[in-house]
Amino acid sequence: MEKKGKCFSKVNRGQRKKGDCYYTPYRITQSLLDVEPIDRGSSILEPACGDGAIVSVLADNGYNPCHYDIKSGADFLKEKRAFATVITNPPYSLALEFVKKAQEIATCKICFFLKLDFLSGQKRFEELYDKMTCFPLVRIYCYSRMPFLTDSVRSDGKYRTAMQTYAWFVWERKLNYCANKPIFHWLDSKMHVVKKGE
Repeated sequence: MEKKGKCFSKVNRGQRKKGDCYYTPYRITQSLLDVEPIDRGSSILEPACGDGAIVSVLADNGYNPCHYDIKSGADFLKEKRAFATVITNPPYSLALEFVKKAQEIATCKICFFLKLDFLSGQKRFEELYDKMTCFPLVRIYCYSRMPFLTDSVRSDGKYRTAMQTYAWFVWERKLNYCANKPIFHWLDSKMHVVKKGE
């Protein structure tokens, strides 16, 4: 029987986990909170929380996020409530739809953990990047060491590395319509990588 390898493409040939369920290492979320200001008194939604990896870090930092998981039957794309911030690692197959829905309900900011190649693609270009908008992409935080997302996270927050590049994408609501001119940041993550024997 042929062994299936890791699949890093958007095409699912049976290698990808059901429901695009890949968990976010704790240090990935913490590193975002270390550099991106999010009001602790504001309303926050994590709409694809899985086992709560992002939610637990938010709670440890004094936030009280509302959260649910699409595995439970909740459908974020039907959400009607407004939240100041939406923060998530969405199922990549629905990432565009999640971003557009978040832009509808977020009053302040959207923070999505996505593959860096989310910057490319004609449909995303036309619907998210190549237009004047009141909710532009403003910042991208890319990691120096590429995290390997799995179906569990280590309690120490560290992670193994892989070949797929991920980044935090931050959209922010603006009073005036503006063109997308995001600022690109690098985050040094070598200290969060699992060393041999750990």
